[in-house]
Amino acid sequence: MIAIVVSRADSASEHIGERLLDIGDWERRDDPSRPDAAGGGTYYRTDGFELREFDDLHIDLDDPATAFDCDPAFLAFVSRHSGETGELLTAHVTGNFGPAPYGGEPETLARAAPGAEKRVVEALASHAPDGYDAGIECTHHGPTATAVPSLFVELGSGEPQWTDPEAARAVARAVLDLRGTGAHLVGDSGETVDETAADSPPRHVVGFGGGHYAPRFTRIVRETEWAVGHVGADWALGELGAPDANRDVIEQAFARSRADLAVIEGDRPDLAATVEDLGHRVVTETWVREVGDTPPIAGRAARGGRRDGRRGAPVRRGRPRNSRRSPRQGAPGGPALAGAGRGRGRGPGGGGDEHCRLRHRAGRDASSGPGRVRRRREFARIRRPRR
Repeated sequence: MIAIVVSRADSASEHIGERLLDIGDWERRDDPSRPDAAGGGTYYRTDGFELREFDDLHIDLDDPATAFDCDPAFLAFVSRHSGETGELLTAHVTGNFGPAPYGGEPETLARAAPGAEKRVVEALASHAPDGYDAGIECTHHGPTATAVPSLFVELGSGEPQWTDPEAARAVARAVLDLRGTGAHLVGDSGETVDETAADSPPRHVVGFGGGHYAPRFTRIVRETEWAVGHVGADWALGELGAPDANRDVIEQAFARSRADLAVIEGDRPDLAATVEDLGHRVVTETWVREVGDTPPIAGRAARGGRRDGRRGAPVRRGRPRNSRRSPRQGAPGGPALAGAGRGRGRGPGGGGDEHCRLRHRAGRDASSGPGRVRRRREFARIRRPRR
């Protein structure tokens, strides 16, 4: 069962919730044991899903999983995304590598749902109305104490998009496309399962570095057989501080992503050394593409004897190699977000997800063919994000 969280304090969340109820064949139920403001009262159930509404913003909910009359495989928070990013459908997992100005606890990461994120981004790209991009964001904002894995699925990036019925319907359809899937990506068939059903280690990587909108990790999600868990963008790693002094947070990124491998954007030898010292491995985007759906070896012990997360794969020592693919290169089903991942992206985002900031400029590229638009985005830090 997948638990869908709708916030009455978020107009886009309510709009997506309405479209969900329009599309699905829902049974209306009543829960008198909880206040209406806390997910009680009227709620809805259909095959594979339960939907409940809360008065508070998503980021202010400690653990909404306790409100659901089921044993959720994961939580899906349907939410607005806010920023100067135009028409954008995104997904991300939650947590704080550093301080916690937008919900959750500082230096705490929530249990991620990488397989569900991969599936929903594929579905967002498939259902997106003309003009909308689809991708992931880095880990940011709360909640951090969810009892089950979770992810945000968002509609952005301003009032025209929040009230766009086709865009809200696209997000709703993407969420419903998760029916029957779990939080984690396992096996050579690419199935997603919950934590109790995963017999083999998931095909997950953790991401470090790059901009807030994570084009390298969006490419991995959309173009490879692997999923991405927590992503610590440049700005988040800056707030984290020295890797060796914050080993517990780095270890959380792996444990709560159910991952043993990391892809690092840029030259970060101290971080790479800490990752390896914790018993994990650094690989490259190229490696992820080449290994395909080969199952990773379970557990750290299996990677003794100089192996790199798959059977027979030699460890690549030294500074991680970055992929030579352009960060502007698109992905099947739609263009990847451009311009991020060059170290300029900064700002915590948050608020589900009304605190992201991005300056972008759109210009038609005559060489790309009619109807295609190349968007050039320049990222900048905003010290006081909009609530």
